[in-house]
Amino acid sequence: MGKGKYDFFDVDHTIIRGSSGPLFVVKGVRRGVFPVHTLAYIPFFFLQYYAGRLNADSRDWHFPVLSGRSRRELEEVSRANFQTMKNRIYPQVRTLIEQLQEQGRQVVLATSSLDLIVRPLAEDLGIQEVIATTLEFAGQRCTGRFVEGPLLREKKREKVYDFIRSRGVGWKNCSFYTDSVNDLALLESVADPVVVNPDRRLRRIASTRGWRILRIHR
Repeated sequence: MGKGKYDFFDVDHTIIRGSSGPLFVVKGVRRGVFPVHTLAYIPFFFLQYYAGRLNADSRDWHFPVLSGRSRRELEEVSRANFQTMKNRIYPQVRTLIEQLQEQGRQVVLATSSLDLIVRPLAEDLGIQEVIATTLEFAGQRCTGRFVEGPLLREKKREKVYDFIRSRGVGWKNCSFYTDSVNDLALLESVADPVVVNPDRRLRRIASTRGWRILRIHR
């Protein structure tokens, strides 16, 4: 096994205050890239997410508002959106990431959010590796679908496992920071699970199992 140490971070409610997806949609609507009715999807989608009802294995994921959009215009929305996201980064978490990097550890984003949305965040934090939900493109046009579905629950764990295995590293060399009980499979796998501002369910599990709990305030 390799000797590298890897620290994986969720993004929404862990590195930033709030969720990156809705910010991206709102920015796209304001710039005229997405129609106004796109905003109506946000409450339904996130209620399903927090209830754990989204099916990561479904091949039916399709977002017509993204279909036909060019990679360039979506990246432009993402860059504009980051100016809002940047103000939502928890200062304590930024400092924590910097400290881990100074120790020679490899920090990696592991999020169900879109890679296109979080890459500007990764660049700002000096993070080279991103594991995220990936939009599908045909040429330079978005199909409105995901490459392999969203990285939820077990699928996120599988992608992280593929990542560390490709680098000759085992779970004992890894930590994972997240706020969500939806990431329980990954938390249970790493040697050092850390919950950040956890919801009630995750806080109860973390307390029972003796996991570290970080309370981050703006």
